[in-house]
Amino acid sequence: MLMLLPIIGWGLVYNQAFLDMISIWGASKTYEHGFLIIPICLWIAWLQRHQFMTQPQSIAWLPIFLLPLPNLLWLIGYAADIALFEHVAAVTSFQLILWAMLGTPRAKVMWFPICYLVFCIPFGEQLIAPLQQITANLAIFFLQLANIPALHEGLSITIPNGHFFVAEACSGIRFLISSLALGCLFAYFQFTKVWKRLAFIGFSFIFPIIANGIRAAGIIMIGYYTDMAHATGADHLIYGWVFFSIIIFCIFLVANRFADPLPTPGKRSAPIPVINVPATKAVGLTTVLLLSFALWGKNITLSEEDILATPPMIDDSHPAKDTTWGITFPHASKTLLATNPVTDTYYYTARYSLWQPKGELISSENALFDKDVWSINHSAPLVLDPQTQANSLSLISKTGAEIQIVYWYCINTFCSNDPITIKLVKAGLLIIGERGHADVFAIASPDAKLAEQHARKWLAVTNANP
Repeated sequence: MLMLLPIIGWGLVYNQAFLDMISIWGASKTYEHGFLIIPICLWIAWLQRHQFMTQPQSIAWLPIFLLPLPNLLWLIGYAADIALFEHVAAVTSFQLILWAMLGTPRAKVMWFPICYLVFCIPFGEQLIAPLQQITANLAIFFLQLANIPALHEGLSITIPNGHFFVAEACSGIRFLISSLALGCLFAYFQFTKVWKRLAFIGFSFIFPIIANGIRAAGIIMIGYYTDMAHATGADHLIYGWVFFSIIIFCIFLVANRFADPLPTPGKRSAPIPVINVPATKAVGLTTVLLLSFALWGKNITLSEEDILATPPMIDDSHPAKDTTWGITFPHASKTLLATNPVTDTYYYTARYSLWQPKGELISSENALFDKDVWSINHSAPLVLDPQTQANSLSLISKTGAEIQIVYWYCINTFCSNDPITIKLVKAGLLIIGERGHADVFAIASPDAKLAEQHARKWLAVTNANP
């Protein structure tokens, strides 16, 4: 029962992060394999039970001393609302607790099921954009090999009788994460040499990417040769699942072909008697570490805070009521839309309290433009001054109209164009109990140079009047 205390402490800290992971498994087909990871780990642990019992029971102190690292990562993720940080911290802290409570000899026997828990983490979204580009490039390469004329522009592929776009669902991230999880499982069971395991894991990562490029090219070829009668709608999904089945079958064949011979089972060793170790201090320290971070995190209680002032505006601007721009930052404490005297440039700013319970500067609810009207044609960073970098977006509407948006974020007097940096700065202030505000500044103009000029002028005004 004493050994259960760290697990209970872990649950008090990470229960919400764990429930959040489960909700992601259920909501996203990319991560629905997460439901299988814990049963697989338990099954492998059951297979290793006899070897496990031959090892002495002990307490490992190294993972206990490492435990504050994932706890601190959780605290940052909790304060900054970065779910990936919380999920990584939840899994790695649980792995460290298992290592500590089992002891190093027994943890070595169970190293794979403990490490395999990492696939509970919903990771990989950051790879979607690069995978889309890789898929488009590979599709063009294979189309050229097949002598099919195709025009490639960004993620758009045009053939003489049709047009295709490599969307997020076509990036192959579902295939990649699932095949990587299966590849690690096959590598553990089929190989005993470390270099073979690593090589096979690398193969299970690279092969699905190449296969997805072939899949995309194959769908375009089907559309080309059937005059777009097939390869769209339901056909598109069916071909995707067929290719995924082929990928898994190929990975299995490669693992089976190059598998190492199974070790000859030796005589089963008698179980080693349990060694009575002084576990009270280790269990107590682990539990205290977990609970201290739980209390620290719960101390970050968001509450309403009045903001009396709005960010300073450019002097010659005046309030505007409406625009086709479509920028919106809901739940902001203060917002202001303005325009210059000739109404060719618009300014927008929104201010949030760092401690307000609803709404924040970096959120999926916020929109820099109306996505039903505008789409991004080009984006690039823009240096406003030596300390501040903004983002510049070139937008185009369905009617062909174009506007340029320049925007940046600020936490008190610190400004950046990077959402993650802004979230981390906010987290640091919340952790130490500092008060303050968070702002977004955005300018829209049909002229890119004019937008940049006004952005630098506005930044100078805000720096002079923080």
